[in-house]
This record gives sequence, C-alpha cells and structure tokens, in this order.
Amino acid sequence: MRRRELIVMLAAAAAWPHAARTEQAQRVRRIFVVTNVADSDVDERSRLSVFREELRKFGWIEEQNIRLEYRWTAASVDLLEKSAAEIVGSKPDLIFVVGTTTVSTVLKKTRSIPVVFVTGADPVRVGFVKSMAQPGGNATGVADFEAEIGAKWLQLLREIAPAITRVVFLHSDSRASLLQLPSIQRIAVGMGVSVVPVRTNNAAEIGRALGNYAGQTGLGLVVPPSSVMAVNRELIIALAMQYRIPAIYQNRRYTADGGLMSYGIDRIEQYRRAAYYVDQVLKGASPAELPVRQSEKFELVLNLKTAKSLGLIVPRILLARADELME
Repeated sequence: MRRRELIVMLAAAAAWPHAARTEQAQRVRRIFVVTNVADSDVDERSRLSVFREELRKFGWIEEQNIRLEYRWTAASVDLLEKSAAEIVGSKPDLIFVVGTTTVSTVLKKTRSIPVVFVTGADPVRVGFVKSMAQPGGNATGVADFEAEIGAKWLQLLREIAPAITRVVFLHSDSRASLLQLPSIQRIAVGMGVSVVPVRTNNAAEIGRALGNYAGQTGLGLVVPPSSVMAVNRELIIALAMQYRIPAIYQNRRYTADGGLMSYGIDRIEQYRRAAYYVDQVLKGASPAELPVRQSEKFELVLNLKTAKSLGLIVPRILLARADELME
C-alpha cells in the first residue's frame, strides 16, 4: 500500500468516532407527550407551551433535534390503553406523561423506554419508582402527593363560607383522588362538619351526584386531583353555581374557569421541572438515578366574581393571603 493511501485511511479512522458523535448529537429525538385531558383543554396547552419553551432554553428545538408527538386521552381508559400500546410499539426516545392513571398505564407497557412523569400520587406507593432518591427503573419526574393538604382545603372553605356543616368530597376511582380524604375527615370532626365521599367517573354520574344536593343548605364541595374531574370541570363549576354550593378545587384552572377558590401546587413550575428531566435523559442521564422531586410551591387563588354571585363576603385576611385574585 502506498504511503499516501495509508495516511488517508488512518485519518478517516481517527475521524470516525467524532463523526459518529456529531451525527448522534444531531439526531432528531422522538418524544411522546401523553396527557389525561382533551386537546381542547386551554389550560393544559398553556402548560405544555411552558414545557416546550423550557426545552428550548436547554437547546432542544422542535424539528431540529426533537420531535414532539401528542396523545390527548381525555380520561378515557380505552383511548389511553390504545395510545400507550401504540406509543411503546413505536419505540420513541422518551415519553412525557401527565396524570397518575396515565403514568400507570404507560409503565405497564414498558419498563425500558425512559419516562418522565407529572403525577398527583406517591410514586413509591403506587409502584412507579423504588424510592424518591433512587427511582431505580425507567421513570422519574415530579410528584404532587401532599396528603395533609386536604385539611387545608376544608379550613379555607370554612373561612369563606362559615355556615358549611357538610362537605361533599367528589372523587373518582383514581388512587390520587382519595389521597387527601383522611386528613379532611380528621379535621372535620373538630369543626363539626360531616364529610360525604361521593365517587363519580363520568359526566352523567357527576350530574346525578350533585343534583342530589340541590336546594340543601350548609353544604360545601371539595374536588381533589382527578383526570375525570379535570375533564368535567366546566360541568362541576356550573352545577356548583346552579345549586349555590361553595367549592374548593386543587388546581388554579378551576378558579380561572369560574370556580370559587383553589389551593394547590403551582402546575406551571411542575412542567418546567419536567422539561429539566427530559433534558437530562436526552443528554444521557438514567431515570433510575434522577431523584423524583416533590412539588413545594403552593398557590391560593380566589374568584371574587363567583364569591359575589354566591353571596359570600371574602374575609380580609383571606384576601391578603391569596396569591391571585380573579375578578
């Protein structure tokens, strides 16, 4: 072999690892986003916009080095099962999943594809991870499972509506939906309030359940985290207004849609943190070694227009404590 040919071959061999790394860095990564609400949900779209913007800050640009594909399951078990199977079968680089039931379904389909989640359940208790500090599997993310927040909901509801003597706890079959019930029941005893758990899993059941309390006085409503409640929140808010039931919700989006008040996690912050996990995994980190973060920032939101419609006078101390007042 002539010397010149040998030099060319050696140079090409030396350059190959670098070229391979460059090609890998420029490869478009496929990410599926699976949510538990409908694609018409403006609030969810707003949070996903924050998620995408945060990814851009990390250098992940759509159609340049990442491609996002969406599945909106609208709290439908059948649609979720079908979507999860299709997603896993397509072998994406990562799956970003919102909602406890949604996460559970996806993880039943794969324990190898990286999963970043936002969940309202304790991820250890429901089996998503081995521990918060060392997830140990293919999933990690952000969790919102403050069980004692239930007591805070009842306290706030009584502050704005002192006449309440009975509270309907409107839940679904989701494990996250029942997490706060014990803390509400404990504090209710000392407040002289009875708690009535009511299970509903669709719009028709919600309508019948709340209709049973039409015209009753001294009634309050607590709506915990649930994809069923989120999908049907406009119905729940409308019925609470129709039957003049003061209600507290766990998410700002309910208050923005006309609900009386909400106290819960800052969901926007959750999606920012989720984007960080996606960035770390795409850069080579293992979900098994990325600690699950528990949400810490809470926000109290009041809808003053709804309070006025219900004939409620919001105490000044509650106004001062609110993070946001909606007119």
